Amino acid sequence: MFTTFFRTHILLQLISIILLVIFAIGITIHFVEPKSFPTIFDGVWWALVTAATVGYGDFVPKSTLGRLIGMFLILSGAGFVTFYMAKLASSSLMGQTALRKGEREFRREHHLIIVGWNERSRSTIDYLLKARPGLSIVLIDNSLMENPLEKEGIHFIKGNPCEDRTLKKANAEKAETILITADQYKNENEMDMQSILTLLTVEGLNPSIYSIVEILSPEQIVNAQRAGADEVIQSANISSTMMINSLFHPGISPIFLDILTNINPNKITYETVSGEFAGKEFCDVSKKLIDKDALLIGIKRDEELKLNPAPPFPIKEGDRLLIIQK
Repeated sequence: MFTTFFRTHILLQLISIILLVIFAIGITIHFVEPKSFPTIFDGVWWALVTAATVGYGDFVPKSTLGRLIGMFLILSGAGFVTFYMAKLASSSLMGQTALRKGEREFRREHHLIIVGWNERSRSTIDYLLKARPGLSIVLIDNSLMENPLEKEGIHFIKGNPCEDRTLKKANAEKAETILITADQYKNENEMDMQSILTLLTVEGLNPSIYSIVEILSPEQIVNAQRAGADEVIQSANISSTMMINSLFHPGISPIFLDILTNINPNKITYETVSGEFAGKEFCDVSKKLIDKDALLIGIKRDEELKLNPAPPFPIKEGDRLLIIQK
């Protein structure tokens, strides 16, 4: 922020000096040669045109002093303009470099922050770019030297996500969602500790942000929830579940993978039970939803999820139906 202010301040100073010199010379030439330059405006016009283009010839000084002023203006004006253009180009280049290296602040709102650069975050961003092209995404990572997705329009912030200054550069106070992935360069316990610390930091800056955090150790899930996580992704548990099922049912893992990758996330929904389904059996509601090209796979009651519960299982008002839409 200070660097941007400093560059802007220098440019404003330079422009002010150029304008001051042009006005001063324009006023001076008017008083030196009032016949050739009847008004102050004529003098300023001549000074501006002479400094920028070496003049049009519509106003020409006649006296020796007037011509000396013109010579000074031509030489100094060309130098000032050249210096200004070089400074402007340098400032633009510095801005692009700072943006590429993750040094520029993000100023928009209602955006998604993704912490950590790895294959999981890469795949997530690739999908989001296709599914939600208008979504603003900020990537925070401390290991990258440059923005890996600059062409895709992803804003990169380099820094420690556990620190306030890094999250403030990502405008976490105005963000809508944050996804915290595990740091691949640490062991499992250190990964979880850093993820929880990042969660605590961002919750302190923006308590209303929707936070999703990846946790590897089952023992740290409760701590993540205490820290304010809205959702905890148990990636190690998901992997081990697939391994166990593969051991007992060889060939089952590709099916799990197909289910996870081929179902459009927009098609998996939770719907709160209203008066229409309240008091009816799970199997009866399931049949009605099938007629509507929807598959009922489970019920969430309070904090417990029941998948395909055995009958009899009456549905209560307030239950949430887990549905896959066609």
